[in-house]
Amino acid sequence: MTQTKLPPGATLLSTTLSSDKTNISAMTGNHWAHPLLISLANIAMNFRMKSSNHTFLLLALLLIPKFIHPDKSLHGVLEGQLIHECLDIVLEPLKVAVRIGFMMSDPLGNFQHCFTPLAAYIVDTPESALLFSIAGKTSSMTMATYKQFGNNFRHEPCTASMTLTQLPAIEDNIHPWNLEVYVEEAKNHHLCGVHQPFWGDWPMSDPSVFLTPEPLHHWHKAFWDHDTKWCINALGGNKLDFQFSVLHIHTAF
Repeated sequence: MTQTKLPPGATLLSTTLSSDKTNISAMTGNHWAHPLLISLANIAMNFRMKSSNHTFLLLALLLIPKFIHPDKSLHGVLEGQLIHECLDIVLEPLKVAVRIGFMMSDPLGNFQHCFTPLAAYIVDTPESALLFSIAGKTSSMTMATYKQFGNNFRHEPCTASMTLTQLPAIEDNIHPWNLEVYVEEAKNHHLCGVHQPFWGDWPMSDPSVFLTPEPLHHWHKAFWDHDTKWCINALGGNKLDFQFSVLHIHTAF
């Protein structure tokens, strides 16, 4: 579908980003780094995941600030504002490339008209909420809050267009840097208080698409917290234990 939005003959170079705050010296100064990595989505996964192939390149080291604002509950919002501002500056060339295209040479030396939408941003669950500019305990895929996660129907999708519609509506009444009041009003719309998300002016890029599920929380914990409990309720604990007990012993690796 994205290819159809490009000019005839254009080449799609979908961008993959990844970032995670990392403790790099636990015993010698407790230093932290927040690397931003970049790769291409059209590289085979098995090839990309081998570190020796260097398919993820370090694009930037994001700031890890310490704030002196007396209200510590606002420190997270200020950090979010700064992270989005840094991402906006660092990723601006990719945004220009997806707006008008960029001439790049292929392995044969021929020039291709290339466009760079954001296909995936690999982060953990808390950081995905920060990047989507939504409040904590809110789904990054739907408009559901944590109190509604058990509902037996799918809530309305949470899309970029919806978030970008809510932000100007809030700013019409409250200036974004009237921080305390703005954050309270943003929470009423299930937003975190970041008023200029970095992806807002990145064409063909939507957080509901590029923020992919995170295996630990979205698969592993979902299985043990939900699927397993459903099986126990359906079969009974003793029946499930019996089924495991009659499995053949697995040998070798």
